[in-house]
Amino acid sequence: MVRSASEPSLTGQLRMMLEMAGAKPVPWVSSTVALSIVLAALDTLGVAAMVPLTQLLTGTEPDSGALAVIAGIAGTTDPSVLIPLVAGFVTLLFVVKSSAALLFRWWLLGRTTRVSALSSSELMRRYVLAPYADHRARRLSEVYRNITDATNQSSSVLLGVMSLISDTLLIVAITTILAITAPLVTLLTVALFAFFVFGLQQLLRGRQARIGEDMAESSLEAWQFLMPGLEGFREARLTSSASAFVDGFRDARLRRAHAGRELAILSDAPRYVLEIVFVVAIVGISALLFATGTPAHAVTVLGVFAAASLRALPTLNKITASLATIRTGRAGLDIVSRISEELAVGGTHEEQPLSDLRYSGDIAIRRVGFRYPDAVVPVLDGITLTIAQNRTTAFVGSSGAGKSTLLDLILGLLEPTEGLIECGGRPILDDRAAWYQGLGVVPQDVFLVNDTVAANIAFGISPENIDHARIAEVIVMSQLESLIADLPDGLATKVGERGVRLSGGQKQRLGLARALYRRPSVLVLDEATSALDNATEHEIATTLRTLQGTITILIVAHRLSTVRTADTLVFLKDGHIEARGSFEQVRGESTDFARLVELGELN
Repeated sequence: MVRSASEPSLTGQLRMMLEMAGAKPVPWVSSTVALSIVLAALDTLGVAAMVPLTQLLTGTEPDSGALAVIAGIAGTTDPSVLIPLVAGFVTLLFVVKSSAALLFRWWLLGRTTRVSALSSSELMRRYVLAPYADHRARRLSEVYRNITDATNQSSSVLLGVMSLISDTLLIVAITTILAITAPLVTLLTVALFAFFVFGLQQLLRGRQARIGEDMAESSLEAWQFLMPGLEGFREARLTSSASAFVDGFRDARLRRAHAGRELAILSDAPRYVLEIVFVVAIVGISALLFATGTPAHAVTVLGVFAAASLRALPTLNKITASLATIRTGRAGLDIVSRISEELAVGGTHEEQPLSDLRYSGDIAIRRVGFRYPDAVVPVLDGITLTIAQNRTTAFVGSSGAGKSTLLDLILGLLEPTEGLIECGGRPILDDRAAWYQGLGVVPQDVFLVNDTVAANIAFGISPENIDHARIAEVIVMSQLESLIADLPDGLATKVGERGVRLSGGQKQRLGLARALYRRPSVLVLDEATSALDNATEHEIATTLRTLQGTITILIVAHRLSTVRTADTLVFLKDGHIEARGSFEQVRGESTDFARLVELGELN
């Protein structure tokens, strides 16, 4: 994969990921490197201690160098005393080093997995607080893939880089000891391993990067088949298309499994090559040592090399595995980096109000227009309207007239491309969180979670903070008493995923109760009665009539019976207000609206 010069470096991407997790990159990396140096020092000491041990075993007199120091400390030159003493010290060093290495690995895994969890949470936070217009343009399957699979790949890169640094320091330390013991032999050994290690990595790097891209792509495809198969369960069952989604999901998962198998083989292959190179190196070193020096020196050097190989060979294998992990995980890191930048550009919604001042008064729409970024013709153009406080205003019109877009603008979900919307003389976009505090919205499709009735009414509120007295009030207001009485556990009854255990009318009334629970100053019904039977629509209309005059009510509806009693009716056509007034006034002013009435939408 060829990267452009404008793309962020690996270092920059990892810095971004650490910052997303709330970690300070420099201290985070520095502490890891510092502990890696300590581990490398312990390993170095263990390998270095093999020099006096092998010298004692080959009969070298303890009258100079390290042996003289050891003999002085022990107070004897007797090999029968010194050999067990040095051997015990070497054993203790290896036990301490191995224990420290295990603890370091545990600590590093904890840090990197925590970064993965926190960066994934931060990415979700940025998604859910992104502008509504941006959210509408995204594919949920891609969002799910990015939050889960892509961040997991990213964290594997971070772990790979930290492991690579630690293992490289260890190799450098061991090589330094070997170079002091036998410079020429060490140089030849390093050259031999470097040739095979770096040569093999050059051969594997392109394929490993492509495997990472394949895994990211197959994960996205799996999500694209999983979501409609489960979230669209009813439609999939009725159209007998469930098997098609299963087949697509299976193919995507099999492709990922194949990529995973290929990655495992490419990660393991260097290990077998290094084992062969190691055997060749030992044979070559032995021949060179016995040809150029004394047998005692040759045995000493071979002993040190044997001890070093116990750490060096597994460490080299870990280095090659880390390189493979970094290359394959880079695809996920690229995705997280790119998405993070995009979300940062889009801005973030602040859920806490800027002040304690709540919005109140008439809603004034002043010369508002709106055009989607990819559209040529505006959806709304020059809308000017005053929505009186504590009055009921209904918006009607044919499909495509701009009703839903106008409502989204009033709700503050979209920003006008021209014009201004105020409440009580205060622009609603000045403090969106404060504006949202006063809103209660009942959408056409009420989103319910698989939780209790009470939890769904007090949506987004922790159980200990639920106002049960208010829940009792809104149940009466929404005419839900009979439903609650019929449920097996009353308010504690779980409604099922997306409210599958409730009828459409019951869900809408539950949505109305949720909106009223917030004690809104503005109640909004967005096509909330379009799919209801006449009896349920009548119940909701009755509730609205009891509220009329106490709060501002906004209604968007196709069913004209829903808006008959509205104080003001606004008829939209082609992004403009064609008529406004009472129901009868609009029918008299607009031939299109009169035609809708004549067609039987109101009897």
